Amino acid sequence: MTVVPWGHDFAALAERYGSAPAVRHHGRSCSFAELMDRATALARQLRGEDMAIVGKPVATFLRNGLPAVWASYGIMLSGACETALNPGLADAELAHCIGLAGAHLVITERAATARFRDLPVRVLTVEDLEDARAPIDPTVAAPGDAWGKLIFTSGTTGRPKGIVHSHQGRWLANLILRAHLPFVPQPGNRVLLMTPFSHGASLLTYAFLDHGASVELLDGVAVERVRELLERRAVDCVFAPPTVLAKLVAAFEGARFDGLRTIFCGTATLTPALYRKVRAMFGPIVRVTYGKSEIFNPITVLQPDDCDAFYRRADDTGGVSLGWAATGVEIEIRDGARRCAPGEPGEILLRARHMMLGEIDAAGFHPIGDGFHATGDVGCLTPSGELLFHGRAHDVIKSGGYKIYPEEIESALAGTADGSAIAVVGVASDYWGQIVVAVAETPPADWPARAAAAAGSLTRFKQPRAFLALPALPRGGQDKVQRARVLDAIADRFRLLDGPHPRFEALV
Repeated sequence: MTVVPWGHDFAALAERYGSAPAVRHHGRSCSFAELMDRATALARQLRGEDMAIVGKPVATFLRNGLPAVWASYGIMLSGACETALNPGLADAELAHCIGLAGAHLVITERAATARFRDLPVRVLTVEDLEDARAPIDPTVAAPGDAWGKLIFTSGTTGRPKGIVHSHQGRWLANLILRAHLPFVPQPGNRVLLMTPFSHGASLLTYAFLDHGASVELLDGVAVERVRELLERRAVDCVFAPPTVLAKLVAAFEGARFDGLRTIFCGTATLTPALYRKVRAMFGPIVRVTYGKSEIFNPITVLQPDDCDAFYRRADDTGGVSLGWAATGVEIEIRDGARRCAPGEPGEILLRARHMMLGEIDAAGFHPIGDGFHATGDVGCLTPSGELLFHGRAHDVIKSGGYKIYPEEIESALAGTADGSAIAVVGVASDYWGQIVVAVAETPPADWPARAAAAAGSLTRFKQPRAFLALPALPRGGQDKVQRARVLDAIADRFRLLDGPHPRFEALV
């Protein structure tokens, strides 16, 4: 049986880099030795309390900070399945995710314990754990095929579903990511991470720390703190999806920063207009990757030189470049069962050695097997193997890096318009990627207020940014609302005033 040598790998990091800073957050820092000592203490407690913890879900509910990092390493070292919960989840979704995973233990901050009072989980707080230290045992390993990471996304009904990865897949994905970095990080390099550690930011943490470089964590896009770090050249890399990039170029308009080496970008489409603004501010240093919850990043990679070359000719192409396949990743473009020729768009299908083990939904766990994963994304391959992304096969809205299913929002708004039909769509935005907009067919005058109140039950990123009215919602032959035509109707009647707080004004 294949085993993953977490103990050996982490002990080597602690021995080699020792007192060097590994993670910084709000003026506090944690050295490599301290990080691994804390992780080992947590791993021992988890294994000591339940020798059958290997492969079992252990949830974390932590905002960006030092504990998020040592808790992640500790769960890996214990052999358990790290189940990262987004701190932004609404109570109902939090309960759903806990139940779906079958987690009986959650690690969180003391201030968040009330969120779990009515849930069937035992809570460990980082405040009670952070003083514990233990020397690492280099012989500790995890079974390669055991569950190692559980990520939550959204299913076709809009309810989150679980994506399960093995310890072996997690370890292999880290090697592949390191192999495709645009340069080899060294001690003294530091990457700035602002998006939730429960999402993709953690992947760059492991890759940089493995080389002795360090991580600067912010809990969100604190613009003035980012400005200070950039002006002092205290960081040389930044992970910034398009939503974050839009905030930075808006806040720093007219400025020029020359100290960055790479901007790591992904999770949403980078528009040519936004790329031009980023390039003017930071230079041609953007590196794009294609990632899915079902396959750890990277799937494809567009390195900075290739990225700049693409966006110089972007207006002449039939899609947005996502680069070329990472090592071991297979890409097929299909139209149904037929494989598409180069340049012909179809659904993107993927297969890789670091792909998920399977999915969890209300019906249980479903192993994926050895076949290709159908992404629901539409794109094409060029003759050279470059993947061009055209859009999403279904009606998924991607706003601020989150996937959002309109049916879930429409269900929450049902009845608020006194029987009028309601459709939820994503309006293109340079700032957010897409903006969630609810549209009703000739609703009563107080509908926006009633709809906004009903949407308050949703997680914040799912709440519509605008509530608009149309005289009629476009429908097809079976009386089904056609979202693409709803977007056209919005464009005909309203102008988007884009930015962090978007709004629409009626056209005269």
